[in-house]
Amino acid sequence: MLDAAPKLRQEIDAAPARRDGETFYILHDRSGASPSRLLLSTLGLLIAGRLDGASSILEISDDLSREVPGGVGCREVEAVVRALDEALFLAGARFQDFAAQAERDFLASPNRPSGLAGSAYPENPLRLAGALDAILAAAPAPEEPAAGNRPPRGMLVPHLDYPRGAPGYGQAYRLLAGLPKPRAVAIIGTSHVPLRERFTVCDKPFETPLGRAGIDRDLVERLRKAASPHGDLDREVLAHRGEHSVELQVVWLQHIYGEGIAIVPLLAAPVNECLGEAGAPAKMARDPAFRAVAACLGEAADAGETLILASADLSHVGPRFGDSGEAAGRLLAEVEEADRKYLGAAADAGKGLACLAGLGDRHRVCGSASIFALGLALPGARTRLLGYHQAVTPELSEAVTYAAMAFA
Repeated sequence: MLDAAPKLRQEIDAAPARRDGETFYILHDRSGASPSRLLLSTLGLLIAGRLDGASSILEISDDLSREVPGGVGCREVEAVVRALDEALFLAGARFQDFAAQAERDFLASPNRPSGLAGSAYPENPLRLAGALDAILAAAPAPEEPAAGNRPPRGMLVPHLDYPRGAPGYGQAYRLLAGLPKPRAVAIIGTSHVPLRERFTVCDKPFETPLGRAGIDRDLVERLRKAASPHGDLDREVLAHRGEHSVELQVVWLQHIYGEGIAIVPLLAAPVNECLGEAGAPAKMARDPAFRAVAACLGEAADAGETLILASADLSHVGPRFGDSGEAAGRLLAEVEEADRKYLGAAADAGKGLACLAGLGDRHRVCGSASIFALGLALPGARTRLLGYHQAVTPELSEAVTYAAMAFA
């Protein structure tokens, strides 16, 4: 095994955690392909970070021994590699076999099972409800006052984990909890894996510890019909199997509206890679696939029958995301200025993308496709910023930003 060169899958993320006064790291698969959570020490995280598929275990041991006091033995490296492999965090045959079987199981299942219960949020319904109630109770006051009496037709909500995203979730869902229950909620989730189509829909009811959220099949069929000249909404349904950006909203909707809420789960393909092309924002605003789906959603929202949620985070900064400096001080101030400028333009889909393009998307806004689609669906909407937040993780020198904003 010393000659083996294991590779950590690029979808694996690490979040810090404290236990008995020490810092550990919880590794998870942001694509959702593996349901595992793995706790590593700081040394374990250093080892995992060296698994590039080119360095052997012996080479990793030798390299780290020059950096870590007391050295790092091959057995220590092998132990971390075995744990990562068992968690399905390494590229290779074991993960490929698991992923293939998981895809077959998903396609055969009548429902989309929860992928996050017991890890991202409590599996026990009473504990989960209590945790969500606590977030609602602690939500900060809205940053901007209400303007007029028109209820929101759409909302920008975070899809960060509940603990780090609590202020934004609390602001958004406390507002929605005080309004009449919509007939259905269309959730435009952020796809964290590449898609060939602009959107993919899932017509499987979502299961969570709070029950089963059914599908608004009438709106799904209207969306399919609208999209059919430009693409196939069902082509990439497998992207929904492990994606968290829709599931995290479903749990909240069930909590404030009850198990019977009907949903339309959509994932939007990332658009960031196109923003460097000349004229990309204007071209994207004319994209027929985006416009067809957005127009159909907008009609449903204007009719008062559907609420549209854009499940989207904003900037991702720090060394792990490609920045040379840590997420602190001047960088965070720069990020906030850029984020707020973008949010101010978000109601106009084309202007929002032009704003990101003008900044070179240098802070990596991961939810731009979902926000763009919401702006296309509700052109001319009056926005109200409920809150802007930065979730900073000092142990990793990184930050993820997000906002809660109403589109009336």
